[in-house]
Amino acid sequence: MGMGGRVAVQVESVHEALQVAVVDVLGRMAMTEVVLIHRERVSGFRLDFEAGGMVRLSGALNGMIGLTCHLGLVEELVSRIGGLPIDQLENEDLMDGVAELANLFGGWTKTNVGQGDVQVSPPMAFIGKEVIAEWKTDRPAERFIFQVNEHVLYVLASF
Repeated sequence: MGMGGRVAVQVESVHEALQVAVVDVLGRMAMTEVVLIHRERVSGFRLDFEAGGMVRLSGALNGMIGLTCHLGLVEELVSRIGGLPIDQLENEDLMDGVAELANLFGGWTKTNVGQGDVQVSPPMAFIGKEVIAEWKTDRPAERFIFQVNEHVLYVLASF
């Protein structure tokens, strides 16, 4: 039993819920096909491509969910979701899009796991090659690698 008499959520069920969330969010919101191509344990929680975003989950479920990818994928997804041509997107649109994806991945994971007493933090996002975001965590991190059209999306989870 966890704190307050609640049964602790198994980490593997969170990972499964996250995988479903990524496929559902991108399939429904961006109307694009998403395929999990690889999963691996990594030594840290590092967002090190041209775009990244992260949310923290707290309460009955404690951890972090992040995404990182090349700018081309962000442009494609934000264009599809927002209905604007890529050449009309501004950096602010891309930042908002990355933040919203992190928020959606966190929220849908929470829903898929079925833990009502979970808060999802406001998202953090960045755009640009000059930024690398890394968080210290005492928990293992998993990196899920998804194929999204011709792009690759990396989703990290630490619970």
